[in-house]
Amino acid sequence: GVELYARFRSEREDWVQAMVLAGIGFAFMPEYSVTLPGLIQRPLIEPEVSRSVVVAAMPGRPHSPAAGALMRAAQGFRWPG
Repeated sequence: GVELYARFRSEREDWVQAMVLAGIGFAFMPEYSVTLPGLIQRPLIEPEVSRSVVVAAMPGRPHSPAAGALMRAAQGFRWPG
């Protein structure tokens, strides 16, 4: 297989996209985060990519209505795996 080593990491997707647009490299990004005109995106087919996501909350504190709705939706969703 191929092993990739990141030379640059950033939480600023606009910076990463600007570097790709300038021809400095390529990036793996969520499908809907590509926003700069002129960037070309291709789906990553193999290997399958997954990401763990957690919801953190303070114990003993009530959720806001929005947070409560998010928690109920997340618990009721049929997650893969």
